[in-house]
Amino acid sequence: MMKQQSFWTKYQFTVNQTRLFRAGYAEVIIKHIQNGWLVKSRILNEPASELLLENVPDLDDDSDVLQFYTGKTHELIVMPALPDKAVVFRNNKNIKISAGESANLYFRIPLTMQFYFQAVKDENRLFEIPLQRLSDTWFGDIDNGEPAYSIGSNYDKTFSEVKATKWEAVSSVEIINNTTTFLDLQRLILRVEDFSLYLRNKQLLSDHSTIEFKGQEHAGSVVHITQKEIHGEKPLRISKPRSPETKNLLRRSFFFIKNMYQN
Repeated sequence: MMKQQSFWTKYQFTVNQTRLFRAGYAEVIIKHIQNGWLVKSRILNEPASELLLENVPDLDDDSDVLQFYTGKTHELIVMPALPDKAVVFRNNKNIKISAGESANLYFRIPLTMQFYFQAVKDENRLFEIPLQRLSDTWFGDIDNGEPAYSIGSNYDKTFSEVKATKWEAVSSVEIINNTTTFLDLQRLILRVEDFSLYLRNKQLLSDHSTIEFKGQEHAGSVVHITQKEIHGEKPLRISKPRSPETKNLLRRSFFFIKNMYQN
């Protein structure tokens, strides 16, 4: 077993060396071969309580094994990532925000484990696996909606209350109601593809999001930042957003129209 700071890192392999990586509900065995890698994964019935790394004798080469030929590099990099689609929070606790006021909510988002050879860039990604399977959902109307994952209805009201596992990221959100009436928060979509990941005291954290709601017919605004109280004095970013920055700006401009509903 290894500490989390050293789990998300670069590994040197020798030819024929085989290692097992276990996090959340996922288990991945990787063997380094002469010109590449063999990868075998499975989903567990119960989550691992810790992030685990073990050297194992070998990998059974069967029909479930993926083969990657990447040249003579001996380096494998294991990185955390947020889900590959937006996640949706469904409010079943009657959260209402009065005019001119704000609410802070904290969510636990299951991570994905990614494997890269030699360098962290899209063309070098061998494989990725979610550490917990999330249910598919649809956000918005039939014609203009989008597929997403559901994170249910659980949230915390303060950062100190959050009890996240080591395979979840904590995402903090401030919602500002800049209208003249109550905001009845029914569902909230978080476009986690736009979030970076940070590590503080063994806990993974996403960007802090400030969402300003200006009414159903008006474009709101969203800002992704770090906060000293959450991310520390010198935030340690270990993972960039999945989406390119140019795409992020376009997505942010349409962030609110489908996010929340007003009485």
